[in-house]
Amino acid sequence: MTNTKSNRQLSRLTISLVVGAVVLLVVILLLGRAFGATNEVRTSDVRMATPAPLFSLKIGRGQIVKLADFKGKALIVCFLATGDSPSQKQALILNSLLKEYSETNLAVLGLAFEQPGDPPMKTYAEQQGLRFPLYPPDYDIVQAFGGLTAIPALFVIDKNQNIIQKYVGVTEPNTLEADLTAILKQ
Repeated sequence: MTNTKSNRQLSRLTISLVVGAVVLLVVILLLGRAFGATNEVRTSDVRMATPAPLFSLKIGRGQIVKLADFKGKALIVCFLATGDSPSQKQALILNSLLKEYSETNLAVLGLAFEQPGDPPMKTYAEQQGLRFPLYPPDYDIVQAFGGLTAIPALFVIDKNQNIIQKYVGVTEPNTLEADLTAILKQ
């Protein structure tokens, strides 16, 4: 009888140890998830830089503007429309950024759609006092940037000619300054 009592106690001890080990394992897994979730990188929080399109835009008699012209600079490519008030606001924001950052560090390329009845681009640029050129975009450059859903649309390109951010609608100066600060630290 002592042997049977001893076997029962051993069986209970074994079951208790197994149950305890399972509970401990579950607790460790739950704690790992709880504390690991705050340290893991979510792909939605990570900006993935994509190479900027290798565009070339004919701007006049034998003149071409291409991405390579801006190597080593932060570049903002802005699609806008003359006569459009959000585009006008965006153009003025970009103009003040160019004043703040030297033109050796930052370039802005304005690609403007002329609206019927509005002044031509050159007149529009003079009226706004723009410090950056405006050129009419062609179909190829619009497609190279993935098409447009609205204007203004901005593409922030780093010194290595990667698009680090795309904005649709008026983008405030502090947002663009944060991007430029990150680029200029490269």
